[in-house]
Amino acid sequence: MKKTAILFCSVLSLFLLRAQVNVEENQKLKEANCTLWYANPWLWIAGVALFLLIFILLLHRSTQNKAKT
Repeated sequence: MKKTAILFCSVLSLFLLRAQVNVEENQKLKEANCTLWYANPWLWIAGVALFLLIFILLLHRSTQNKAKT
């Protein structure tokens, strides 16, 4: 009996959570899908290049500090 009640409550809560997004917001998300900033590949390339540059500079500085001591 407890398992049935828990299953029923979980299914009900799933339906309630899915119903929280209204139709206008859902339409806006569909329209903006192609214009999101993280959909642009050049931004990903620039972000990875910046991350690698900072990582390499930190590693280089770390090895220089160890060589001095």
